[in-house]
Amino acid sequence: MGQIRNAMLSLLQNHGGHGAQRVAQRVRFAGDMEALWYLRQDVLTALSAVDGEAAARRQMRQINRLFKGGLPGAMVPRPHHRITT
Repeated sequence: MGQIRNAMLSLLQNHGGHGAQRVAQRVRFAGDMEALWYLRQDVLTALSAVDGEAAARRQMRQINRLFKGGLPGAMVPRPHHRITT
C-alpha cells in the first residue's frame, strides 16, 4: 500500500495547484487499498488538468499495475475506449 501511495504522491508532487494538493492530502490519509483505488480517478483528473487526458492516462498505467493482486477480482482497471462519432 505504501508503494502505491508514494507513486500517487510522486505524480501529484510534480503538479502544483490547489486541486492537486487537495488530492494529495486525500491520498496521504487514505486508510486502505480500496480507498486508494477509488482515488485513482481524482489523481487522473488532477493530472489531466495540467498534462491533458492522454498523458495522464499513460502516467496512471504504472499505478494501476501496482494494484494487481491487491484487490478483489471485480476491482481491476478496465481498458479505456474512447467513443468517436
